[in-house]
Amino acid sequence: MKVSGLNFSYDKRAILQDVCLNLKRGKFYGILGPNGCGKSTLLKNILQILKPASGIIEINGKRASEYGLKELAALIGFVPQKTALAAPLSVKEILLAGRFCRLKSAFSGYDASDHAKVEQMAELLDVKKFLERSAFELSGGEFGRVLLARALVSEPEILLLDEPTGALDMNYAIEAMSICENLTRSLNLTSVIVLHDLNLASLFCDEIFMLRDGAVRYRGSASELFTPQIIKEIYGFEALIVEENGVKFILPKKEKL
Repeated sequence: MKVSGLNFSYDKRAILQDVCLNLKRGKFYGILGPNGCGKSTLLKNILQILKPASGIIEINGKRASEYGLKELAALIGFVPQKTALAAPLSVKEILLAGRFCRLKSAFSGYDASDHAKVEQMAELLDVKKFLERSAFELSGGEFGRVLLARALVSEPEILLLDEPTGALDMNYAIEAMSICENLTRSLNLTSVIVLHDLNLASLFCDEIFMLRDGAVRYRGSASELFTPQIIKEIYGFEALIVEENGVKFILPKKEKL
């Protein structure tokens, strides 16, 4: 996937400014930056939920705008920041919804191959035991795995994740990141995750894009970008950088009042 010169505005307020990304398969990318810098808006532009003012988004050499919605849904698996259930759907029903873009005919319904893919992803994400249960009965971590399984049942080439660890405790957050990293390698996906937790990004992401005011200010590995100067510039706080086994961790300094 390639993004070139992407610009997007709400009314006259610029949100994304000349954003460029060049993303390869089998890599796990992190999108970092303070609140309001355009991280989630960038994903929505890639998904064509929002239409850019200018710039090009290419997937497999073809402009994203030239794909039909069903084609795009088959190419991109998406785990949203928030998902609210309005009905007591079973886990199986939620996962089958992820296969809609692969239906051969809207009149024929889901066939054996669709059910087989649901079983496969449920097994892979360790939610098979929940298939007949209502999603209302699941914990936050369990429901997070269901959403990831739903994104993967369409057999996508690209996986976009919008703060999937935001509501999880540290144990579930690490588990979710480990699963995403392993799936990126084993399924040869192009994975892009929006994160607020800098230390999780350092642990798991191959490459990081740091945004501020809608522009990509820095691109590189966490070991390259996690410096007190860059953290101060991007986030506005003083930080101590600690390195352990080649991984950099950020410890915010407490301000004196």
